[in-house]
Amino acid sequence: MEKTDIQSKIKAIIAGMFEVNIADVPEDKPFKQMANYTSMRALEFLAKVETEFNITIDPDLLPKMTSVEASTKVVEDLVGA
Repeated sequence: MEKTDIQSKIKAIIAGMFEVNIADVPEDKPFKQMANYTSMRALEFLAKVETEFNITIDPDLLPKMTSVEASTKVVEDLVGA
């Protein structure tokens, strides 16, 4: 899977979770700076990414998944992109 495909899917997940237009999801903005961000949202994000990519993410990696860009890197490493 290409990096751009991974990144697009992660942006779509974030857009859906935060009810914003996908074009308004920045690649480098920390999720914590988004309105309505909570630790529960972080867990929801983790679950949605696991489902979307059919992978299991070690919960210890969650602190590294701070933005679209950082999350893309974690997923790339797990799927071997």
